[in-house]
Amino acid sequence: MAVQSHLFILISLLASTLSSASAAELAIGLFNVIIKDDLFEVLDSSLHFKVEPGRLNPSVCVASWMGLINEFEAGNKDRIMILPKDAFGNNVTSTSEELSSFNFTVSALYANGSALTPNITNMGLNEVGYIIIEFILMKAGNFSLHVEAGNQTLNGSPLPFKVNPGPVDVSNCVAKWKYEVAAWQIFSKMEIFIHQLDQYGNLVPGFYAFDADVVEKETNLSIPVADLQFEEVAPGVQLFSYTIEESGNFLLTISDEKHNKSVSNMPYTYTVFVGYCNGSSSVVNGSGLNDSVAGETAHFSVYLNDMFQYPYPVEVERLQVQIAREVDSSTVWPSISPTQIYNVQASAFDVTYTPEKSGIYKILVLCANIVLNGGHSFTKEVTASDVNMTLSGVVKFTPKVAKLITHEIVVQLLDSYSNPVLSQQSGLKLEITSMNSSGFSSWMFVDNNDGSYSGHYLAMDVGTYEMCVSYDGTNFSLCPFLVNVYSSQYFPKAYDDKVSVWEDESIALDALANDYFAGNNASIIEFSKPVRGSLLQYGRIFRYTPFKDYIGNDSFSYTIADVNGNLATAAVNISVLSIPPQFVSFPSQLQATEDMISPRFGGFLGFEIRYSDMLENISVSLSARSGTVLLSSMMMQFWQPMSSGLSVRIGDGYQKELIIEGSVEIISMALQSIQYLGNENFYGEDTIRVSARNKNGKNDLAVPVFVDPVNDPPFIQVPKYIVLKSDADESQIFDRETNKFNVSIGDPDAFNYPGGTSRFLVTFSMEVNDGLLVTSLPAELINSTELKLKTSFQWEPLQTYVTISKHFTVKASGVRFRGTVNDCNSIMQQLFYQSGEGDDVLKVKLNDMGHYGCRPDCTEKISLPLFAEATVNLIRRRPMSSVLAHTLGAGVVIEFFMVFFLGVLLLFFTCKCAFLLVNERRSRGNSERSTAQIYQKQTPQEKTNSPDDDTTYFTGCCSTSFMLAGQASNFRQW
Repeated sequence: MAVQSHLFILISLLASTLSSASAAELAIGLFNVIIKDDLFEVLDSSLHFKVEPGRLNPSVCVASWMGLINEFEAGNKDRIMILPKDAFGNNVTSTSEELSSFNFTVSALYANGSALTPNITNMGLNEVGYIIIEFILMKAGNFSLHVEAGNQTLNGSPLPFKVNPGPVDVSNCVAKWKYEVAAWQIFSKMEIFIHQLDQYGNLVPGFYAFDADVVEKETNLSIPVADLQFEEVAPGVQLFSYTIEESGNFLLTISDEKHNKSVSNMPYTYTVFVGYCNGSSSVVNGSGLNDSVAGETAHFSVYLNDMFQYPYPVEVERLQVQIAREVDSSTVWPSISPTQIYNVQASAFDVTYTPEKSGIYKILVLCANIVLNGGHSFTKEVTASDVNMTLSGVVKFTPKVAKLITHEIVVQLLDSYSNPVLSQQSGLKLEITSMNSSGFSSWMFVDNNDGSYSGHYLAMDVGTYEMCVSYDGTNFSLCPFLVNVYSSQYFPKAYDDKVSVWEDESIALDALANDYFAGNNASIIEFSKPVRGSLLQYGRIFRYTPFKDYIGNDSFSYTIADVNGNLATAAVNISVLSIPPQFVSFPSQLQATEDMISPRFGGFLGFEIRYSDMLENISVSLSARSGTVLLSSMMMQFWQPMSSGLSVRIGDGYQKELIIEGSVEIISMALQSIQYLGNENFYGEDTIRVSARNKNGKNDLAVPVFVDPVNDPPFIQVPKYIVLKSDADESQIFDRETNKFNVSIGDPDAFNYPGGTSRFLVTFSMEVNDGLLVTSLPAELINSTELKLKTSFQWEPLQTYVTISKHFTVKASGVRFRGTVNDCNSIMQQLFYQSGEGDDVLKVKLNDMGHYGCRPDCTEKISLPLFAEATVNLIRRRPMSSVLAHTLGAGVVIEFFMVFFLGVLLLFFTCKCAFLLVNERRSRGNSERSTAQIYQKQTPQEKTNSPDDDTTYFTGCCSTSFMLAGQASNFRQW
């Protein structure tokens, strides 16, 4: 990572002489050199330089599991990633050296210390600069992975991981008999242990259903077994047992009939004989069952009896004796001799054997499959025999020693079979054979309990001493051996050093400055690697750099050699001091949910800071790049922060910082209530930046936050209508030449899905009401394709198909399949409409099947499926343009208003005419009545008129149905 810092170099001007200054910068980046002179008020910062990372240093490189996945299946590829760093903790983004030159190795260790060497299949750099190592481990179990390079252990190693066995491979399973015998006594129980193994020989826990079949060899008929049992007695081990009830020669087969596979060492041939040998009544005794000495022949006798204590003879080969050493299961083959034979049978036997290795032995005596001694084995101990002077001797001594100092000699005692001989220290003696034997002292040898013995001596004077070590008065072959004794000034003396360094800084030290060596000339010939930091050597100078954020103690040792080749070793003890305030724990990653305050209750746990002054007020500021950091409201309600000395405020700036001030104890409590709220619709990776400040500076911390997404609905982009070719029976629906609309379907969750969009599957369907859909689909979609025929209203699986160039064509009123988003878009572009005479409607439906997410574990995240639907009108002629439609609409509106206006006008004149007519008739009626009265007065005698004079007069203004309906016509006859 790039580190921003400033390097200040002060240059003084004295007597017109420019003095030089130098500095060693440990961090990479671009730095400025500030030249400052207070006397002349000179300040210049125009000089700058760039620091590149150094050579890759394996001890500082950080090893971790790729994707934080540390559980695998046997035989699968496992991956670790190594962050390359130089000796000062800077990231090495590129290197000109081949990765093979660093000799990266991985080894897997069981908890008991036994090691396995995985097969490295690939090693290289990825796009972000990490070294990726792929390896395959075929053994299952819990391991710790040790990653080394050039005999240096990488930071973070060992990495714990687990390898699970694969599925059971029946043909690789092994059946092991409780006792390796070929003959079985009738009415006894046969017991076989079935080891469930995968293809790599790992035990697979669980109960796997096996089948067993017993066949008689002579008749080749299967024999029914009444009490056949399978039971799991240990993880991955089943005990198969049944009672033998028939005699004869048989074949046993344990298999999986469903898959037609049998266990590897099947069929097993065995013989059942009619016998009555009793394990409790039979007798085994003799001195050969007692403890003995290696190389000594041991004897014991076996007497076979039945349950009534009568001798029971059996064939000689029926008696078996198994002798094995516990520590390594090495066997001793005995000699079995019958004492008396009757018709190739015997009931008494002599057993002779000679153990050569010392240790604890188990002796198992069997009559066929019947274990004597009540079903238990005998235990005996074999000790080493007499000391073999040829194989024994002095194995360690120092040829040059200093006087007045105690020195050690180591002697190894072995017998004739190379067994270590114990408790013989009283017989060992160190003697001086040279004339110069004054001033020499020696002590008794001490037993190291492994066959070796340590003796010590002290020489008072300088000189050459001839020494011999004897056992019971006999000297070993290396006699005498010479030891030269010098004064203490002859040998170099290396003294331990104690140094201290601030965390995240580096220190250079001369470890030889306080050491003594002759001639003031010595060289460092070797040094160990510190556990918590990197170490570089430049001649006599060591540069130690602690690992980032490490606080505590570290050490390394070194060995020097003077001009005489004498060696001295010392240690450098380093105290890495913290710079306050210091984060001692923090979460490696925080989890949040899109558009929700996280966590919902309380706050994130794991933040803890340490500061030496418990009373001084310090401040911690928190901010997020794509969200907001806040304190839990529950804490604010149930805790009075002001009374406890806690101050909380919001800082200025683009990113609103949450600033907490108080003592280290109060701040530690407040940090347990941190909550996070991402920006609207934000999901993915964010970072909470935490800065702990005091009066001297600050420490920054970046905590990654992964915001879990919510399931976003899929989308369909299609036009509202499509104009088909009117003169063609088959038309491409989404033709880009005739329809410029961007037709596509998709899902926002598909872009970040693990493995890419090719693994994000959706269900896509298209159907029409009248015509047929014709399209071409990839062959891999055959199994998921369903059709809806014209004669059916249900989806039916694809029955027949023909593939050409890995594609097949379907024709139906509806097509539904499960595929990727790219498959759906590709098929839509090749969609044709056929046989429809008029217009039609295309219904498109998309189902995301409940998948969503953007991280490696997202394949396990499934929610309720979300749907998207759209309809497309398929028409034969192009609809009117919007301008014409608006014009016609405007004309209709205008016509409506004109008709309405005319109607209102007509109604107005009609009403006016009606009113005039009513008024005229009223006035005419009044005038007629007055005239009639006058006429009646003048000619009252005339009651009737002559028909010749009859005349009808009609009066009125208008002749309308309204007026006629309201009043009958008035007329007069004259």
